Amino acid sequence: MRLRSTERTEEPGAIFIAAGQNKEAGMEAPAPVQVDPLVVAISDPEDRLAVQARDIQSTLAALRLADGRVPSSIAVLTIGAVDETAILTANVAVSAAMSGLRTLLVDMKQSDFLQHRLLGQSPVMATDPDDDLHAFIRPALIPRLSLLAATFDCRGLADMMADFDLCLVDASHVEDLALAAASAEVAILAVSRDATTTADLKSTINKLSILGMPLIGTVMIV
Repeated sequence: MRLRSTERTEEPGAIFIAAGQNKEAGMEAPAPVQVDPLVVAISDPEDRLAVQARDIQSTLAALRLADGRVPSSIAVLTIGAVDETAILTANVAVSAAMSGLRTLLVDMKQSDFLQHRLLGQSPVMATDPDDDLHAFIRPALIPRLSLLAATFDCRGLADMMADFDLCLVDASHVEDLALAAASAEVAILAVSRDATTTADLKSTINKLSILGMPLIGTVMIV
């Protein structure tokens, strides 16, 4: 799949979601929340990135493993397109939630919780690796979308999937492939037409294979 660059020629106004819009999650927001305009799945569904995000979301929703199971979690990795991949992940997650899927978006500390900032949320972080991750999941103001701030590894994600239809892990800023591989069951890889070399791509695919991390697809960001 090919995506356009996320760079914009103009700076659109921020998107505000009014208080109380997430009634489905049983919560009332204290005030309007600012959502970054780069989350075009909300602000401009006809934007090329929004369309591509919906395409990717539809593909992931239909994904089945060799044994017929739905993967418990999908990590989004990248070579040479770190910020673009994080923005893409946010749009895919929002598209999934807006399509009716109960979606969990896992935000890694390596990006300084960029997903929370894009969606106008504040991360609630566990302080102990033995903490129950369920307790730190928070609903976004977009119905059916929840966020989890991952301060440690995410090995407990499989136990949560009874509550969700799709789990995306934003591993765009995780340089340690072993940590990224431990964060999810399968991965998709975003590459840059201008910044990703063939050698780096082959090396990353080989490392993922050694780590036992199935790579289910690639996305090219142009």
